[in-house]
Amino acid sequence: MLLDGDPQWQRYLFYAATAFLIWEIWRGWRLGAVRGLLRLAALFCAWIAGTTTAGATGTVVAFFSKVPPLFAPAIAGLIVAVGIYVVISLLSGLLFKTTLDHSGVVRWGFGLGGAACGAIYGLLLLWGGITMIRGLGALGELRVVQARNEGRPVFTERSALFLIKLKESLELGTTGKTLRKADPLPTSFYDNIVKISMLAGSQQALERFCQYPETLKIIANPHIMALLQDPELEKAANSRNILPLIHNKHVQAAMNDPQLVAEFQKFPLTEALDYALEPVVPPRHVPPSSRNSPRAAAQGKNGSPKSQASPQPSVSNP
Repeated sequence: MLLDGDPQWQRYLFYAATAFLIWEIWRGWRLGAVRGLLRLAALFCAWIAGTTTAGATGTVVAFFSKVPPLFAPAIAGLIVAVGIYVVISLLSGLLFKTTLDHSGVVRWGFGLGGAACGAIYGLLLLWGGITMIRGLGALGELRVVQARNEGRPVFTERSALFLIKLKESLELGTTGKTLRKADPLPTSFYDNIVKISMLAGSQQALERFCQYPETLKIIANPHIMALLQDPELEKAANSRNILPLIHNKHVQAAMNDPQLVAEFQKFPLTEALDYALEPVVPPRHVPPSSRNSPRAAAQGKNGSPKSQASPQPSVSNP
């Protein structure tokens, strides 16, 4: 199948990861300990800013477009992260020397410290690469689900299928299982992305999600009830622009309710999605005629016909 992982793809990924790590160790040796430490600081700042921007961009794009964003959040986050990283790197390059600018024991100390920083730097980037590949693969699955819901051929989503295959190849075998454990985000996070898309495309699944006990508990909250009855919510849903609701009085009251916030934090999203998406077996329909038939009336508690005494012919003695 096209969406199955390929062991050869996994080998190529590990060859590339090994070459990248060796390159970063050598580069760290050349930059030195001080620049290596500043590069780690730049990476941390870029990661915080990039992930925040990507999350905000994905939320905003989802409000204005029916098609789930595939590359927009990643591109926006990447631009912000690269900008911050470049600024910090330029400042460190202007202010501090490299390993080649020193000599003797100091040079070896700078080089070894820089190589250690380079190894940490490379491992952090590879760690982030695991999350990126799995996240993009989950977005690819989301696009495929969206295409199926809209009745479009799945093979038209070539970029999505490529990302799915890349993700499945990375997760193959024992090595893939170890990488999933190393990912800072749990597997349920990626699975829930796809399940939410499936939920949005099925009215029956949405109804079952609302019937989940924990969902009913949240809906029964007075602040949520008032929000659901607010005409502004329907207007925002129709216009696919929910941003104005941020200043809605009912939204503000719900956000300031500590009990409601605690219920949201404890909400079992995975269990609720599984409950909503599990196949419903329709009850077996028994026609009324069969229920009132003499044969059904003759059924006993064990499902066997009741024994009836058949009339015996009388025998008269002569």
